[in-house]
Amino acid sequence: MRKIALYYSWDKRTKAIAETKSKEWKADLLVEVKEIKKRSKFNTVIPGIFEAIRGKKSEIEPLDIDFNQYGTIIIFMPLWGGHPAPAMNSVIELIPKGKEVELYMTSPKGNSMNSADNTSNEIQKRGSWVTKYVDLKIV
Repeated sequence: MRKIALYYSWDKRTKAIAETKSKEWKADLLVEVKEIKKRSKFNTVIPGIFEAIRGKKSEIEPLDIDFNQYGTIIIFMPLWGGHPAPAMNSVIELIPKGKEVELYMTSPKGNSMNSADNTSNEIQKRGSWVTKYVDLKIV
């Protein structure tokens, strides 16, 4: 079964984990998710966190991916204020039906307790299922 890994990394810490782990797990493709509107530090720390807490999505650059070629979707998802970054809420919306999804939540605290159920439920609503859910502490 082929694997695709996706990540969003505003400060490059999630990128480093995604690059290392996707090689280790032999993902067939690693894709960086990019927001159309680049965020400044101020726009990430203040409004970005509130957007994440409210489950808002942000506009992302189009992903030229045929998800039907992959059985497993690995997502490296940074948490802002304990919730997925807005760009990753947009990615969840793109997950097609019938996929295994592995979620790796990255944050300085390494704790997604506030958003774990909601994130998994959003993926299940799309007709896919979460096979792994791991909190990763980043420094």
